[in-house]
Amino acid sequence: MPASKTSGSSPRSKRPIFLCAALLSLISAAAVAFIQWDGTALHYGDAAAHLNIARRLFDGCNPGYEQIGTVWLPLPHLLMMPFATDNQLWHSGLAGAIPAAIAWVIAGTFLFATLRRLFGDHGALAGTAVFATQPNLLYLQSTPMTESIFFASALGLLLFTVRLKTSNSCTDAILAGLCGCAASLTRYEGWILLPAAGLYVLATCGLRLCFTFSTVAAIGPLFWFGHNQFLYSDWLEFYRGVGSAKDIQKQAPYPGAHDWLAAARQFGYAIKAVCGWPLILIAVLGVIPALIRRAFWPFAFAAVSPLFYIWSLQSGDTPIFIPEVFPFSHYNSRYALAPLPLFTICTAALASMLPRLTWALPAIALSWFAFEPVIVKREGTVNSESRRAWTAEVATMLKKQYDPGTGILMPFGDLTAILEQASIPIAESIHQGDKLEFDRATARPDLFLDTAWVIAQSGDKASGAMARARALGLPYRCVKLISLKHAPVIEVWRRSGK
Repeated sequence: MPASKTSGSSPRSKRPIFLCAALLSLISAAAVAFIQWDGTALHYGDAAAHLNIARRLFDGCNPGYEQIGTVWLPLPHLLMMPFATDNQLWHSGLAGAIPAAIAWVIAGTFLFATLRRLFGDHGALAGTAVFATQPNLLYLQSTPMTESIFFASALGLLLFTVRLKTSNSCTDAILAGLCGCAASLTRYEGWILLPAAGLYVLATCGLRLCFTFSTVAAIGPLFWFGHNQFLYSDWLEFYRGVGSAKDIQKQAPYPGAHDWLAAARQFGYAIKAVCGWPLILIAVLGVIPALIRRAFWPFAFAAVSPLFYIWSLQSGDTPIFIPEVFPFSHYNSRYALAPLPLFTICTAALASMLPRLTWALPAIALSWFAFEPVIVKREGTVNSESRRAWTAEVATMLKKQYDPGTGILMPFGDLTAILEQASIPIAESIHQGDKLEFDRATARPDLFLDTAWVIAQSGDKASGAMARARALGLPYRCVKLISLKHAPVIEVWRRSGK
């Protein structure tokens, strides 16, 4: 097989991997530069939230580990934190884009190394080119999002389990476990990869290496259970607590909920919009070559994440909307990138049997975006239009009128972007991460609320505190009320005399 010619351990055989990493670095840097020029790095509300969680770990009334919070897994925020210490990187979003971009390069390099082992140079080139030219993923790796960090972890897990079958090395088992641990601390679909990988290692390498792998990989989920139990007295707080997918969705109906066939159909529509028909057809043609090449484990491994999202859709907690079908809007379209590793494997298998198509296959896959939008990027722009408008309006006002040290009470979340745009440290605010201060100020504003400003979304805790404050005669007045289409009403209150 071609893999035997290209997967040796000599320095010469590793040269293509270093060249691949260098080329991916150039592509990544160009994409980050473009998104910075385009000004869309923080259009996703989640991107701004990830960045601000990383920032509040050291910038806040109560900085420290507890600010990691729950629901969202901690690794991306820890990776962003060192860069978020720089104010300019925080304001621009680069504090989150830098680790995401580095992770994308690592992911592509791991993918190239894996495909080269399985399908030789032609397959590796074709499959990695499909990955490297995916516009939706290129956008996400240029923002403070978690997809590229997850791909780096998951593809590392795949590479080291593929190596483990022939090496039977404890080192490869540990490396696979570390990658699995990282995946499980980045996105929850990483959790379902661990038992699949553990069973594979057990079946191919025996109990000793399976135990080694599982011991390291299990650190991630066990740590997160312990974190939630210790800080929130509920080891499943991330699953059923405030802000969880279950809490946000609250069983509201959406296409695919509690219907396996509808869930698969909805996810299929999303895959078509995000990846395109050309790549789907290439992948279908590559299934048989992949199986002929006995790439059973990589194929099965890469199929786990798409199946996870169909299950999530069916569970009633994770909707995915695209404009083509009801409800004709944008939401969570980026989840449809889950089949991308599977598609790259099938493309690589096809190219290994038809080497003359090595460069044609990625070009055909990319042709979809000559006629269709980069839907993930569009989702961020469309859904953030109102949010960006009120954020800019309130930030402009605070830049002119806020006196440092007088304090702002506000819920953490979308509103925190106001502080970033106004160049006001998060430490100037009291938010849910400051649990004692926030809870007592909102519950008994007559006793504990003394900030000069309160920013709220109508109906939230801060808004309720202002209703009680007005009823009690506290000297707060609403100085701005912003009501925009498809957006919550924003209330800005100021204390008289401050």
